[in-house]
Amino acid sequence: MAKTEGSSVPPPAPGVALGRAVGAGLICGFLAVIQSAGFGLLLFGGGTHALSPVAMSMALYATAAATVIAVFTGSFPGTVSITQTVPIAALAGGVSPLLAATGGAEGTAASAATLVAFVGLASFSLCAFAFGLGWFRAGRFIRFIPYPVMAGFFAGAGLLIMRGGFGVATGHRLDHATLGFFAEPSVQFRIVATVALVGAITVLVRRFPPSTVLPGVAAAGWLIYLLVTLALGYDTVDARVGGWLVNYAREGAAWPPVPLRDLGLVDWSAISEAVHVLPAVAMLSVMTVAMNVSAIEMALRRDLDLDSELRSVGLQNLVGGAGGGLLAFHSVPLTLLAARLRAPGTGTALVVAAICVVALATGHTLLGHVPTPVLAAMVVWVGLSLVIDWLIRSFPRLPLWEYLVVLLIVAVIVWDGLVTGLVVGLIAAAVLFVVEYSRIEIVRTVMTGADYQSAGDTSEHRRRLLRDAGEAILIVRLQGFLFFGTADRLRRRIRHAIENPTGQPFRFLVVDFHRVTGLDSSTATSLVQLAEASGDGRFTLVCCGMSPAVRAAIGRTGPFVEGPDTRVLFMDDLDAGLKHCEDALLHALDPDLAGDAPVPIAGILGAILPGLDTVRRLSAYLERVEVAPGAILIAEGSPSSDIYFIEAGRAAVVLAAGNGRIGVATMGPGSIVGEVAFYLGKTRSASVEAVTPLVAWRLSANALARLESELPEALIGLHRGMAAMLADRLVGANRLVRLLAD
Repeated sequence: MAKTEGSSVPPPAPGVALGRAVGAGLICGFLAVIQSAGFGLLLFGGGTHALSPVAMSMALYATAAATVIAVFTGSFPGTVSITQTVPIAALAGGVSPLLAATGGAEGTAASAATLVAFVGLASFSLCAFAFGLGWFRAGRFIRFIPYPVMAGFFAGAGLLIMRGGFGVATGHRLDHATLGFFAEPSVQFRIVATVALVGAITVLVRRFPPSTVLPGVAAAGWLIYLLVTLALGYDTVDARVGGWLVNYAREGAAWPPVPLRDLGLVDWSAISEAVHVLPAVAMLSVMTVAMNVSAIEMALRRDLDLDSELRSVGLQNLVGGAGGGLLAFHSVPLTLLAARLRAPGTGTALVVAAICVVALATGHTLLGHVPTPVLAAMVVWVGLSLVIDWLIRSFPRLPLWEYLVVLLIVAVIVWDGLVTGLVVGLIAAAVLFVVEYSRIEIVRTVMTGADYQSAGDTSEHRRRLLRDAGEAILIVRLQGFLFFGTADRLRRRIRHAIENPTGQPFRFLVVDFHRVTGLDSSTATSLVQLAEASGDGRFTLVCCGMSPAVRAAIGRTGPFVEGPDTRVLFMDDLDAGLKHCEDALLHALDPDLAGDAPVPIAGILGAILPGLDTVRRLSAYLERVEVAPGAILIAEGSPSSDIYFIEAGRAAVVLAAGNGRIGVATMGPGSIVGEVAFYLGKTRSASVEAVTPLVAWRLSANALARLESELPEALIGLHRGMAAMLADRLVGANRLVRLLAD
C-alpha cells in the first residue's frame, strides 16, 4: 500500500502544524465527548439510570487514556481511540443482572463500585487477550473467523446499539415493559428529532465522508436545540425535566467514577455470576479491532501492523481499566477525520485527550448540557451503519445458506444477547462448513489398470495384455482431508465399484494417498473396514503414498497391517504399487512377462512386425549391445541416430536439471528406446542409463539405409509397425488425459 494521503506534500511550518493540530483536535474532541457519553449509556440499554453519570465518566476517561496510549504505542501515530459500542453492548448482558443483585436501580455506592470493578475486569481481560495475540504475532488468526459469523455478529450488535440509542432518546430501556412511555408527546418528539438527525447523517454520508458529517450534524443539532429552547423560553431545568438534556445529576469533577473508599463495597459474589461474559467480550472486541484497523488501512492507503495495534489496544485497556474506564480502541471516523484535515497525528490526539479531560473536570457543566437527541443520533447511526453494512449489503454477496446463518445469529442476539449469538453462530458456521466441505470430491480419479500403467516403459506385448486384463486392477486416487463428512461417501463409492465392476472382477484395489493431507478417526475406521473386507480373498488392498501421519492414524484405529488375514500391502508410491500388481497379474497369464524376465529380440519385433519371416530377416540388421550398470546407453542432447530394443536388464530415463538429475521412468525387457527422437530427427531429450547389466539391440541409421536398399518390404513393415505402436500409445494417452481431466 501507499503511504497516507498527502504523504508527498512537504511538511507544514511549525506554526501551521500547531494550528491544524488544535483545530482538528477541537473538532475530533467535541465529537469524541458526544460519542463517548452516548456509548457509555449503552451499559444500561440506553435508558436513564441512576448510574448514568458513572457510566459517562468511565467512557470519557477511557477515551482520554486510550487516545494518549495509542499515540505512543501504535503503528500509526494519528490513531484516535475512544470508547466503543460493540464491547459495551456485549458487556451490558452481564451488567443487567449485576445491578439487579446490588440494588443498582437506586444508584447505591455498592452498585457503583461493583459496576466499576466489573468493567475493570472486562478491560483487563481485553488487555490480556489483545496484548497476548499481538505479543505472539497471532493477530492473523482473527481473520479466520467465518464471514457469516462476523456479519451476523456485527448486524446483531448494530440492532442492539440502535435499541440503546433510542433508549438514550426516550430515557427508557426499550422492552415490552416500557412501551407505554412512547405514548407521551415529549418522548415522541425526541424520537422524531433523533430520527431526523439520523436521517440527515445517512443522506449526507452518501456525498461526504462520515468523519466530516458526524461533527457537522452534532454541532447543527446542538445549535438547533439552543435556538428552539430560546424561542420557546425553556431554561435548562425545564429541558432536563422534559428529557431534552442528559440527566447528569453529579456535581463536581466526573473522575474518578467512584471514590476510592467505596471500592471496599464491591460485591464480588455478584461479579462472579456475570464473569462468564468476559471471554466473549474480549473476543468480540478483538474482532472489532481487526475490522477497524482494516477500514483505516483501506481509507488511508497505508499498511498498519495488526499485531502492533493489538499490543497497543492491550496497553490502552490496561491503563483504562486501572482508572475505571470502559473498553476502548480505534475510532475509524475520528482517525480518518484527523487524517483528512492533514493535522499532525500526535498533536491532534493529545488535543482530543485534553478535551476529554476538560469534560471530566467540569462534569455537570459540560455533560449536563448535551441534548439527548444529539447523543442518541450518534449512537443510533453507528448501529444503523452496522446493520446496513453487514445485514443488508451482505445479502447479494452470500449464498442462501450462509445468509440464513447471518439471520439466525441476528435473531439469537436480539433474543438472548451477543454472547449467545456468537456461540450459536460459530456452531452454525461449523455445521455449514461440514456440510459444504463434505460435498467436495475427495476421489480424484477412479480408473483401472487398463487405463493407467506403471511408469516403466515395457514391451508392446505386455502393454496389450494389460489393456486386456488390466480391469482386474482398480485404481482409486484420493485427495484433500478425509473426515467424517466424507468417510461414508468414500466407503460407499469404493464398495459400489467392488460390487459392480464394469468388466471382469478385480483382484487388486490400489488406493493412492499421495494427495491426502490428513484424515480423522471416522475415515480411518472406514478404511480399516475395507481392509478387513479384503480378508475374504476377493482382492488385495494396496495402499500407496501414505504419509507417516496418515498411516499412524489408521493404525490407531484398528489392525490395518500387512498379512495373510487382511491381504493389505503398503507401497511408497503409486508407481511401485501398480508395478507389483501388474507383475502379479501378468505372471498368471505369461510367466515370462512378470518381473524382469528377458524378452528375446524376436519377441520384441514380433509384437510390432507382421510375419515371422520379416522378423527373422530384420534381426540380421541389428547390433547386440551390452551395457554395464551406470553406463550411458543414450546421452541427452546427442544426435538421434539409432533405436534400441532392450532384451534384458533395466535402464533409467533421466533428465538434467540444474546441478542434479531427475528420474523420469524406468525401462525393462521388451522396451523400445529412442524411436520418437529418431523419427522426429531431433536430438535426444533425455539420457538412458543402465541400472542393471543391460542387453540391448541397436538399429542404426546406416542399417536402416541398407535395409531400404536391400529389403524395402521389411523396412515398410517396420515403419508401419512403429507407426501403429506410436498411434496406439497416443490413443491410450488421450484416453488417460480425458479420464484425468474428469
